[in-house]
Amino acid sequence: MNYSLTYTDDALEDIRLLKRNEPLAYKKLKKLLIELMEHPETGTGKPEALRGNLSGKWSRRITDKHRLIYEIRNDHIDVLVINTYGHYNDK
Repeated sequence: MNYSLTYTDDALEDIRLLKRNEPLAYKKLKKLLIELMEHPETGTGKPEALRGNLSGKWSRRITDKHRLIYEIRNDHIDVLVINTYGHYNDK
C-alpha cells in the first residue's frame, strides 16, 4: 500500500530551511520521505513511535540535530509530515 504525504505549513518551512542551510540533510530527508510513502513504520532513520505529548506521532533521524516528525493516518492512507528542522525536544 502506498501512502500519500501531506505537509503542515511548519514542515514546508522546515524543508525550505534544510534545503537552503543544510543540503546534505535535505538530501537525506528526500530519501526518508520516499520511504514514508511505502512503509512509514519501518526503514532507515530509526523509526520510533513517540510517547508523552507526542503520542500517536513517529520520528525518524535525519541527522543528529534534525528529526522528521510525522503522523500515520491509516483512515486516509496518508502520512502527515509535521516538522523536519531541529529535534522534538527543542520545540
